[in-house]
Parts: sequence; C-alpha cells; structure tokens
Amino acid sequence: MDMDDEGKWSGASLRIFGGTLQPEEIGSALGLKATHTYLKGELLSPAHASVRQESGWLLQSPLSNRSDMVEHLKWLLDSLEPKRDVIRELSGKYRVDLFCGFASMNGQGGFTLDSVTLARLAELGVPLGLDLYPP
Repeated sequence: MDMDDEGKWSGASLRIFGGTLQPEEIGSALGLKATHTYLKGELLSPAHASVRQESGWLLQSPLSNRSDMVEHLKWLLDSLEPKRDVIRELSGKYRVDLFCGFASMNGQGGFTLDSVTLARLAELGVPLGLDLYPP
C-alpha cells in the first residue's frame, strides 16, 4: 500500500453487488469500464474454499492512495454524476454504494467533506461507507 509520509492512505470506489448481476451489463449501462469484477460462485481466492455469494462490479478511483479522500470522491462524482439516472435504476435492482477506505499508521487522522462535495454525494443517492484501518 502506498502511504504518505505520515503513514496514511485512502481510497474510494463505487461498488455494485447482486445475485443476478452480470458485470458486462453494468459496464454497458454505465458506459464505464470496471476496475474489478467477479461472478457469483467464483472462489474468493485460491487459499479459500469459500465461494462468492453474489456478483460484483467495482469502479475504483485511479488516484494515488496518498491522495486525500475528498479527491477520490470528487473523481468518482465527476465520473458518475452524468450517469445518475442509471445509478438510481441500478440501485433499485442491486446493492450500490460508495466505499471509502482510510488508514493512519499512527492511529490519528481523518478528512473533511466540504459542503459542495457533501451535497454532490447526497444528490447521487447511494450510501457512503467508511472503513477505517487502524495500525
């Protein structure tokens, strides 16, 4: 993981999950190429005997993990806002969210969402999750 000088990293992605989801249909509907996809029934990894319970389509911010969380979210919003109606339609059929991951190796840190970005997120109409990774 690429960290900044203070041992921090962050990232964000749009995630779409569903038992009947077909990744190529999601990409076609959104006009976007997924960063990662997988199908229901695939092995979680070669080391695990468990299989995936649903299919997934993910679009990850391409910015460096050293970038501020808000920059990751702005990149996603710039890509997704023109497709807002499609995202709302997909939200009616599948589980859709914006997923944020943040870590600080010293146990301190965070980010501030300005009112404009917060309003843009609310207008997109999907849940925002934050996963914190402590040292």
